[in-house]
Amino acid sequence: MKYVDTSAVLRLLFGEPGPALALETGDVVASSEILEVEGFRAIDRARLMNHLDDRETAVKRKELTDLIGMLDLLPVDRSVIDRAKGSFAVNVRSLDAIHVATAEVLAAEARAEVEFWTHDDRQRIAALSRGFRVKGV
Repeated sequence: MKYVDTSAVLRLLFGEPGPALALETGDVVASSEILEVEGFRAIDRARLMNHLDDRETAVKRKELTDLIGMLDLLPVDRSVIDRAKGSFAVNVRSLDAIHVATAEVLAAEARAEVEFWTHDDRQRIAALSRGFRVKGV
């Protein structure tokens, strides 16, 4: 079972260099529903910075929608909030804490090891601090 944060999905979307998650049929790949907001905001930022024209923006929005459709998106519910507001052993940003907490809830509910995919070093440290095996950085 794999958990992907937004940076892992954006690496696929924008074809950034480095290790990338392979999404294959039958894989169980999950993320937080905040990925939708973060992903579409990233596309809009790229457009506003003139990295994407109107056509490219439309294509990236469609590609992101397709990628999201391959994921199991988990809600930001009370169990996630309670874990995310708890103390971390490292300095953690709010959205990073929500991603790690969501992965923790997933692992607890599935009673399975979850591989945490990120391309953000601070997110990597946050996930490592909670015992996840981290890939992608």
